[in-house]
Amino acid sequence: MSAAKRIIIVGGGIAGLAAARAAVLRGRELKRDVKVTLLERSPRLGGVLVTERVDGFLLDAGADSWVVAKPQATALARALGLGGSLLGTRLENRRYYVGWGERLHLVPEGLVLGVPTRIGPLLTTRLFTWRGKARMAMEPFVAPRRFEGDDDESIADFATRRLGREAAERLVAPLLGGISAGDASDISVRAAFPQLVAMEREHGSLVRGMLVARRARSGESPFMSLEGGTGALVDALVNMLRDDGVPLRENAAVEGLTRDGTTWTVRLEGGERMETDAVLLAVPAFAAAKLVASLDEELSRALSSIAFGSSTTVFLGYRRQDVAHPLDGVGFVVPRTAGRAVMACTWISSKWEGRAPEGHVLLRVFLAGSSEPDDALVSTARTELRTLMGLDAEPCLSRVFRFEHSSAQMRVGHLVTLRTIRTRLAKAAPGLRVAGGGYDGVGIPDCIRQGEEAGRAMVEAKTSP
Repeated sequence: MSAAKRIIIVGGGIAGLAAARAAVLRGRELKRDVKVTLLERSPRLGGVLVTERVDGFLLDAGADSWVVAKPQATALARALGLGGSLLGTRLENRRYYVGWGERLHLVPEGLVLGVPTRIGPLLTTRLFTWRGKARMAMEPFVAPRRFEGDDDESIADFATRRLGREAAERLVAPLLGGISAGDASDISVRAAFPQLVAMEREHGSLVRGMLVARRARSGESPFMSLEGGTGALVDALVNMLRDDGVPLRENAAVEGLTRDGTTWTVRLEGGERMETDAVLLAVPAFAAAKLVASLDEELSRALSSIAFGSSTTVFLGYRRQDVAHPLDGVGFVVPRTAGRAVMACTWISSKWEGRAPEGHVLLRVFLAGSSEPDDALVSTARTELRTLMGLDAEPCLSRVFRFEHSSAQMRVGHLVTLRTIRTRLAKAAPGLRVAGGGYDGVGIPDCIRQGEEAGRAMVEAKTSP
């Protein structure tokens, strides 16, 4: 009988947990003895997916949903028995606003990521000037760019080229740049939103591409969550792995890696050493860079070059009667050029069912990463809502979450960096893999996909010196 395949996964976020599950399942399919151990430095599993219940409110501190067009998260939820808990956005509120000029402007119907699929509503909005509207309407006549080799372009430049400066600055940049808490002028459109590049390539126009995509969706929710919040996905994964006997070790900080022939040694803080055949670093790139520094300097430099942003979210709960705004959408975004402290606000209880107790509403304000105390951040959030929404009531709930260096920002040139990382891993560190936000995508489905691919590959790989 052959020896068991030993696998250590460093990092207990959604990518690491998905990798552990995939490795266990692939081992069963191949009838191979696989021993998986997961190490997480913090006292809890799940990474930035954090769900709390407070006084009848449900708070998703990190991502509150995933994109339905990427099937991995929905498929995983169903496989874990959560199919009946899948939750789409509320149909009646699938619209959003833009904060501009100290007021909220409803984004015209048919305007998808700044791309006008209907001309009538675009003509009546005050969000754009007539010059800006005309430029957006000309999008189908803009010649497509054909990217070759390592050619790249920022989200802001891509949107400006296709739709004009007004649409790029007031709508596209805050929507897409905000996903990674970054600046759309820095983020690579090819790395972060390859579907937009593909749309331009295949249809010659974003307008034509969006019309095709809209017909394919046929009214379904573009985003999905769970009745118990995204943290329910983590809980189900953890329970499944523990039922299968997989050691999930919290408070297990890894401080270094070494390799001797085909065997890896993982060193933990406190002196413990663990030998293994394969290692997955499902941690932020800057953390992975430190762990591989003694193995390969070029790999470490490439990992270190991936930037990460910080963000702060402030949850505010109110009695519904104290909020005059109809809250008839999912919330609003604010362009950086507006110079405001708030980047966006989600009207959580309008977006999802079951997030606030009867007669109450829940709002979530996104601010740039800050070292200010919680009460100062709550005050800032309330000031912004007072200006943009006329909301001056005292909240019945306030809760602040901080995420330091947690939002990967795949900047222009990221695809070159990713190729370098993969090349150096293959040459200098066979048996070592990386996965998670900031490598090949940043959303929940992207992290699950990378984790599952890595988990299966570690089981399938033959041990070789």
